[in-house]
Amino acid sequence: MNKIPSIILRIIIILSAGVDVIVSVFALPTFGTAIAKNFPEYSFMQYPIIIGLYAAAICFFYALFQFWFLLNGIDRDGMLLAKRLKAIRFSAIVFSVLYALCAMPIIFLAADADDAPGLILFGMYLDLFPIGAAAVAAVLERGCSK
Repeated sequence: MNKIPSIILRIIIILSAGVDVIVSVFALPTFGTAIAKNFPEYSFMQYPIIIGLYAAAICFFYALFQFWFLLNGIDRDGMLLAKRLKAIRFSAIVFSVLYALCAMPIIFLAADADDAPGLILFGMYLDLFPIGAAAVAAVLERGCSK
């Protein structure tokens, strides 16, 4: 069996995890201070929003971890594991809900303040992308359970 697609997927997982670490370490703390500075009437929401976004990052790491083990199972046995697909689907849905509750209100406020409706569309894209991944995992899970 050709191992090149599996190697490429593993590189994508490592790069995605690296980007998420960089965002979690550098961008989220400055995001919290920007909330307090630019929207003083919502400064009480600074810490709950940051905690929710860190929880979303943990869900993202968990999904990457499960996807890594899914690739191990495919390489070893040549079959999909329904347990891994269910975990990927669940973490994608939780990530999307946390993102919608924690990031979208601030994105909406920033887009309203800067008069930039495209920012809302970008935020919605980032929120709907994990739902698409969850749908793909659900279809694959249904296919491997038959």
